[in-house]
Amino acid sequence: MTENLIIWILVSPLFGGALVLFGKIFKRAEGFFCLLSVLSFAGPIFSLLRLLKPVAGGAVLFYSLGGWAEPYGISLVLDGFAWISAALISLITPLIALFALGNRKYGARFFFFLMLLSGGMYGVALTGDLFTMFVGFEIIAISAYVLIAWEGTPTGLVASFKYLMLSTTGILFFLFGIFLIYRDLGVLSIDRISTLLQSAGGVRNTPTMHLALASLCVGIGVRTAFIPFHTWLPEAHAYAPHPVSALLSGVLIKVSFFAMVRILLEFGGSYMWELLLWIGAVTAISAVVSALAQSDAKRLLAYHSISQMGYILAVFGAGSSFALSASFFHALNHALFKSLLFLTVGTAVGLRGVRNLYKISALGRRIPLFGLAFFVGALSISGIPPFNGFASKAYISSGMGGSPAYVLLWITSFLTIASFVKLSRIYFPGPKEPFPAAPQNAALDREYLPGKLEHLVVIVLALLCLGSGVFGVQVAGFLNTLLYKQELTYSISLFGWKKMLSLLTAVIMGLAAFRLVTTSWGKRLSSRLKALAPDLHTVLIFFFIGLLAFAAVAY
Repeated sequence: MTENLIIWILVSPLFGGALVLFGKIFKRAEGFFCLLSVLSFAGPIFSLLRLLKPVAGGAVLFYSLGGWAEPYGISLVLDGFAWISAALISLITPLIALFALGNRKYGARFFFFLMLLSGGMYGVALTGDLFTMFVGFEIIAISAYVLIAWEGTPTGLVASFKYLMLSTTGILFFLFGIFLIYRDLGVLSIDRISTLLQSAGGVRNTPTMHLALASLCVGIGVRTAFIPFHTWLPEAHAYAPHPVSALLSGVLIKVSFFAMVRILLEFGGSYMWELLLWIGAVTAISAVVSALAQSDAKRLLAYHSISQMGYILAVFGAGSSFALSASFFHALNHALFKSLLFLTVGTAVGLRGVRNLYKISALGRRIPLFGLAFFVGALSISGIPPFNGFASKAYISSGMGGSPAYVLLWITSFLTIASFVKLSRIYFPGPKEPFPAAPQNAALDREYLPGKLEHLVVIVLALLCLGSGVFGVQVAGFLNTLLYKQELTYSISLFGWKKMLSLLTAVIMGLAAFRLVTTSWGKRLSSRLKALAPDLHTVLIFFFIGLLAFAAVAY
């Protein structure tokens, strides 16, 4: 039966993780076992492709572990929603793993935790009950904690510990929500909880269940990194190894977001849409302002991860079926271009041995394909046609339906352009600057100079950014078919004159913002903004403010 393929989506990376440990025993074959672990992603890819037809046709597939059906056993569920989440993991993670495979410093232990992280993400995407989702989140947290600290630098260790501490605090809220649900309803199956809540008149009319839903949103919100639960992300993404940064930004925070969306839709959390709309818009603009103030190249990208999640959350909060498709479309595109950006910028940082973007001389001649790939990623996140960011931001514009919150997203769009004009100097000099000779450092070259495998990965990601932009209408329609079992009935014109005028205005405003931020006054302001990092006490206050906001919105 085709349902039996579902288990292979979850088991294959775990099997690959077990297999790679033989590389610790047979040292001479360590690279071979690392390759085998990466090839284990063939299991999820094959299974998802094989199951696409029935899922796209509206089927909901179940697999009961050990033959024990709910509510006594653990069931895996594959519907259109879960298929998209699992497919995103299966698209981006193998590419990042191949990139890491090209660098010999990432050995068997690294790939073991990478496979374990992948298994945790698949578990969150496919599970049919809340407790197994909790277990999946914990597997993700432990694996990510190790991978963030992998290089053993002081900053990496601190970032890793901060991530562990805040994610643990967040998961306590999640566990508290599970406790309330199980105490009052006696089940943990997501489908059964949904049925019981509907029969009780909805979650909004049952105060305890509303508090439980608010606690679940706070717990997952920490992993999704929207305001006010975002404070762990800049350090974790900035100081992790470059492939890990790409994985955290490209995949992990999307899987968490998809889990939250699934819970809200199943449990009738539509009364939270307006709150999420404004949280998303405020997240987008505040994070991009912080990004523009950064001189650390990877930290700038980290803040943009938060900002782009603001886009995704805001359009989801618009509440329509079209808005949900637009949200998922931008989540997919962000996974592609942000993975590409972290890999290309991380390579530049590694080759120069410094993180300050003003001290990284242009590398466009040294590694031209990486420079071109960076350019594709920068145009994509800036929303420039024909790349994918332009297509999904056009859908976001239509999905917001004239909401006043979209004004904040439009301001975010031109500040994003300013940020990447600023960051582009790591590969390309300014118009009045000479193209510098590329100094070489033998030790850094051995560790970071990209080989054929790394070049292949960034080329594939760049082509995907182009393809999902050129065929954006078809991609959005495909996602809508999986989510709603029908084609999009509402079509938009990607190249209408209003959108082109808005884009031209954003580009002009972005260039002006770049000029402003690079003046002496702009640099002083940037320094003040960078000094505003909250302490632990403030972070915990943010957590409780977030819980209160989610809890109060029902009243």
